[in-house]
Amino acid sequence: MKVTISTSYINAYSIYRGLKKLGIHSCTTDKHPALPIPACPLSRNTDYLFFTEESSLLLALTGNAPGKYFPQYFPLNLLDDKFEFALWLSNHKSLPNGLRQWPLDEYLNADYPCLIKAKSSWRETVKMPRGWICLSPRELEARLNQLASSEYFPNDFFIQEWIGDLNCKIVSVCGFFDSQNHKRNLVSVVERIASHSKGLSCSALIKTVEDNWNLIDDTEAILDQIGFIGPYELEYLILDDQKYVLELNPRFWMQHSIFLDNGNGLIKRYLGLDTHADHANSRLKDVAWIDAIYLISSVLRLRFRFVLRILFVLIDPSRRVSISPPLPIAILFVVRKIHKRMMMFLHQ
Repeated sequence: MKVTISTSYINAYSIYRGLKKLGIHSCTTDKHPALPIPACPLSRNTDYLFFTEESSLLLALTGNAPGKYFPQYFPLNLLDDKFEFALWLSNHKSLPNGLRQWPLDEYLNADYPCLIKAKSSWRETVKMPRGWICLSPRELEARLNQLASSEYFPNDFFIQEWIGDLNCKIVSVCGFFDSQNHKRNLVSVVERIASHSKGLSCSALIKTVEDNWNLIDDTEAILDQIGFIGPYELEYLILDDQKYVLELNPRFWMQHSIFLDNGNGLIKRYLGLDTHADHANSRLKDVAWIDAIYLISSVLRLRFRFVLRILFVLIDPSRRVSISPPLPIAILFVVRKIHKRMMMFLHQ
């Protein structure tokens, strides 16, 4: 079996490890892999494609990539478009809704504080900014003027309600979903405990939590409406008893190795290798995930608050811990990054 993975960072390396545990060789389409995954070009002999970002998934969904993959169907207008996804939810009254939002040309109608947010995480190969918080009309107009004269396209952004982040929780429902056979579903509810930076950021530490908000039921309703089959992560924002849908990642996401290190059921389902024993373990609990690269960087930069949070997770005997990538790989990655920066500095 020939398996090809898009990209080569943490989520891709987790797939590589999961496939290796099953005795399956895989490679990445990245010519210069960030983590040690064998590189190979995409070919017609590929049996399975694994996606860690939407641009490669889009190629497959439009018939421009060989091999089998999931999801085999997904509405293209909703793929990595947070604005369209929120509109789609608002048109289905039985489904949970997201935060209020406005197109940029309706900025006069926005309430404050608000957030100028990118519709997509990526624009082709360019990583989009996560957004800017605006506390007043003057601040919003100033940011819009800066955006109009920047390298970005204003049409790639929208305005979203901002309810703060101090009292909010970022909670995700994630796993594998099969709208045609719910017995195959694999799910976990995880909460962000620490992020890479303050404000708008990505998770550096997560842990499983109880579903006190009925998010699993909400997620199943959304994915059933789409007719979804495949790996996913659906993010929610929780404020007191209120819940808001943030975004849907219909692919392998950064923290999916929580399943890899606890039965490998996610990749088994993707390849159709799941058994009745796998179906009996349909809910993952009592697990934490740590971004090992960020952990090493935090130690070197003396970010003791994050390190202390890690220690509290590690000493909890009731919780299994998934560290991704493995520490030796993370250390090698950080050392190479530091060496590269030093060489660039010396050649200036």
